[in-house]
Amino acid sequence: IVGAHPKGMKYTGKYGYPVVSDLCIDDLKVEEIDGLIIPGGFSPDYMRRNVKMLKAIIDLNSRKAPIAAICHGPWMFCSARLPNGKPIADGRKMTSFCAIKDDLINAGATWTDADVVVDENLITSRTPGDLTPFCRAIIAAVRARSGDSKP
Repeated sequence: IVGAHPKGMKYTGKYGYPVVSDLCIDDLKVEEIDGLIIPGGFSPDYMRRNVKMLKAIIDLNSRKAPIAAICHGPWMFCSARLPNGKPIADGRKMTSFCAIKDDLINAGATWTDADVVVDENLITSRTPGDLTPFCRAIIAAVRARSGDSKP
């Protein structure tokens, strides 16, 4: 768990489930991780205001590392920009929670209503109801990147 606050910060989800951060974004070395999962809810609206969070996504994307986002998480792909200034979402196929559909389309994505969408290294999903196919897609992407061909 990587957060914008110092390691050990407790974050609480909307249903009261707590998680404690393992690392502050200031200390993240993207070359040492195999991928990233961006949570949903409204946390991405805060995370996309953090330059280091956006840079981590940009750097991982440049390495074609798996980056998965669920619910409101794909907002990050609207704010993280390629060297040419275009959002990472531009030209990519994605899904999300319906409330940010227009944001993704306005950022240049092709939005589709599906439980999970895999477009190269980007994996997107709509809601917690889609967690099973979302998690399967993440596992498949990490395995493929590591050379593991198991289904």
